[in-house]
Amino acid sequence: MNKRIMKMIVLVATFLFIVPFYKVSAQSSKYYNVTRLSGQDRYETSFHIASQVNPGVANSIIIASGKNFPDSLVGAPLSKKLNAPILLVDDFNSGLAYKSLDYISKHLSENGTIYLLGGVSSVGNNVVKQLQQSGYSNIKRLGGTDRFDTNNIIVNQMSVKDGTPVVIVNGFNFPDALSISGIAASKGYPIFMSSANAIPQSIVDKISSIDPSKVYVIGGTSVLSDNVKNKLKSSLSGIEDSDIIRINGKDRYDTSLQAAKYFKLDSKYAILSNGRNFPDALSGSALAAKLNAPIILTDGKNISNQKNYIDSSDYSNVVILGGQGSVSLNAENNFNGIKLDIGGTFKGEKIIDLKTMDINNDGKIENMILTNNISDNGNVKLYLQDASNGQILESKIVGDSYNGYGQIMLADMTGDGLPEIISIAQEGGSSASESCDVETVDGNNLTKIDNYNDGEKPGLEDGNMSQDNFSYELDGYDTFRMYSNIFNKSCSINLSNDQYMQYARENGTESDVYLGHGPIFSLYDIDNTGTYGLKVYEDVSGIVHADSLGGFDAYYKYENIGMKLTNIDFNSRYPMTQN
Repeated sequence: MNKRIMKMIVLVATFLFIVPFYKVSAQSSKYYNVTRLSGQDRYETSFHIASQVNPGVANSIIIASGKNFPDSLVGAPLSKKLNAPILLVDDFNSGLAYKSLDYISKHLSENGTIYLLGGVSSVGNNVVKQLQQSGYSNIKRLGGTDRFDTNNIIVNQMSVKDGTPVVIVNGFNFPDALSISGIAASKGYPIFMSSANAIPQSIVDKISSIDPSKVYVIGGTSVLSDNVKNKLKSSLSGIEDSDIIRINGKDRYDTSLQAAKYFKLDSKYAILSNGRNFPDALSGSALAAKLNAPIILTDGKNISNQKNYIDSSDYSNVVILGGQGSVSLNAENNFNGIKLDIGGTFKGEKIIDLKTMDINNDGKIENMILTNNISDNGNVKLYLQDASNGQILESKIVGDSYNGYGQIMLADMTGDGLPEIISIAQEGGSSASESCDVETVDGNNLTKIDNYNDGEKPGLEDGNMSQDNFSYELDGYDTFRMYSNIFNKSCSINLSNDQYMQYARENGTESDVYLGHGPIFSLYDIDNTGTYGLKVYEDVSGIVHADSLGGFDAYYKYENIGMKLTNIDFNSRYPMTQN
């Protein structure tokens, strides 16, 4: 064989070897709606995920450690049962991030409960103190003497029915637990932890009390040995060998794919997360449960196997958890279609929030995108977009912000069973004042039902309550009074123990009061009917110090063609007497 023919054979063979790999990594023609939920760190990322899990009013919120995973691995099924987002907190030396507190203040119902997963070494008492100082009293810690005791306490909170299948994961390693978390939560299966070679008797006893019809062991024998399987078989009455099912792959990434393939959840969503770090997938497990979606792990770079599986399934939406350091832009670009990224850009404007759902009940998914354009008067704009093809259905300016912060809340305010879009823009400055625009979706159109921007709302003057609705005065240095003339209500607040006011008295310093923080908007459930109103908070501060002396909550609800002021309540951290 001459050298020219041999060279040609080598070239052809090389080409045939390369082509399959090229096809795997090339973009397919399948069209996806791709959303990336990320922040500057794991805590801000958990805030953005929580805003997707429950963009309206939450009756429960779960707080878990962002540094330690054991107490939190089994929290996804509880999150599903409570319809509660999972917010991450720093270790016990730090507290809740500002945005996490902001989420709680805007979304937690008045009598809602905050659940802390784990003991004080996971979520410290300083977090409890911080929450209590912010006015929250329904705080419940689900923590035991160790991770297994905590595991049982969390499962007890779920009130699992007899016969419910259960899931076993390694409690000292997180990837396989994260792979199954969303699936287990969607199906209502409790997750139990074990060590690699021995399952604690306390866990076995709890599983026995459930008397499960199936037991799913997640991971290979190096993760959970056959000793664990045999212990369960011998301890559970009525369980056959075929009822204990091991789901595993050649590595953590393949195991997550095998779990997705085995359970075949009926969903249009797949969630991608980095399999080497737990925080994003941990907070994302609540979103996976809500969307009935699997969490598919990746190393953040090579997603060929994951992409092949997603392409072969009915998924049309891909949610990426974390920034480009977790899942790379190259990995994201394997998916054709719309790409949205909080902190990224849309139409040349910064995306400050987004929500995805069938907002108009037409059987299709819409994107609601909130953007901020500092160069254009700080305009905050709301876009309504068809997620299937990227077509912009409508857009409008809903406020302005010079610090680039805003958020979308969704809630039924008109009582028609469909949510309205509440766009909040923080206007900037030390007062943390906000504007609020309420839009209902009529077909593919945005129709304003109310606006609270700089005097456009009747009853508000430059964003503040008018004197007819609310007024206040300082009587010397000891008494502060607030009035609601329209509701014939008043209160007196005793400042005799306020050190700043008394120091001002002793030194003859001028004292006065002024409107301080606010308006700040949140939602409230009207008579527990599932129809929501707006609560507007504003406080009054003393000129001798910036702390709030007192404040009010104004309650609005939709009537006929707009929002009507229905009540005003007073509040203060000082002794207060209502008249």
